[in-house]
Amino acid sequence: MRLFYFIFFMLQVSLLPVSAADGVVHKKLPLSQSLPLLNSIQDDAIRMGDGPVKVHVFVDPLCPHSRNFVEMIVESEKMRHKYSYYFYLYTLKRMHSEAMVFAIYHSKDPLASMKAMMVDHEENTPFKSKDENASTIISRIEKVAEKLDVYKRPYMVMVKKPKKKRGTH
Repeated sequence: MRLFYFIFFMLQVSLLPVSAADGVVHKKLPLSQSLPLLNSIQDDAIRMGDGPVKVHVFVDPLCPHSRNFVEMIVESEKMRHKYSYYFYLYTLKRMHSEAMVFAIYHSKDPLASMKAMMVDHEENTPFKSKDENASTIISRIEKVAEKLDVYKRPYMVMVKKPKKKRGTH
């Protein structure tokens, strides 16, 4: 009888939609709807790697999980050769990383700034002017992230070409 209840319980748990700690139900958009949204902000991404498989990743510069992920990519030449990473800085409300996100996008070299802040844990340098370009990029990314229901960091979407287009059958 215990086995029956255990199986019944596991079946119920596996059928529940993904739920965050705040009780909000999160549903993933199908790739056919996600891909056009991601393509619309692809030029705003901070790119790393040159592999044939695209990985779109939403990260928060202060999130320890995001930092670990970025550090792993920076340190692994094999991963950068196998995948092309498109990083989008998107803050977690509890992290309050808005100034850091703005500083990275405001910098002359966002990739170097992202590595310095997320991997080397350097403090962001204060800036005096409001950069409209950085604000526009952040706004575009926020709109897409909301439509995709990005609720955790890192949040990844992997896009592989079909096997026929990769040259194998």
